[in-house]
Amino acid sequence: MSEMKIWDLHMHFNGPLDENSAKGMMQLAESIAEEPGVVWKIWTHEAGTAHFGSTYLFRDLAALETYKAMHLERLAAFGITEITDHVFDIMEDLSTVTHAPLSAAQ
Repeated sequence: MSEMKIWDLHMHFNGPLDENSAKGMMQLAESIAEEPGVVWKIWTHEAGTAHFGSTYLFRDLAALETYKAMHLERLAAFGITEITDHVFDIMEDLSTVTHAPLSAAQ
């Protein structure tokens, strides 16, 4: 089994989605892209709701745990406290067959 980990995160965000928030999210995305151990992040939103989510691929659990502690504090500072999350091992052999983008972490 791989050392890579998936972090799946879901939250409610009731703030406005406007030009200012779009700029802030782009700055956040650029910052996340530079975080040690983050291979990629997929941003999700259920249209018409306040439901947002993210799925991350991390190189290992240590990087995930370090980032998770910092990011949960950051989300709380934004007023986002209704959060659920899960850390998953990756079933790499099956994921490779179904074209999962894991090679970036190698």
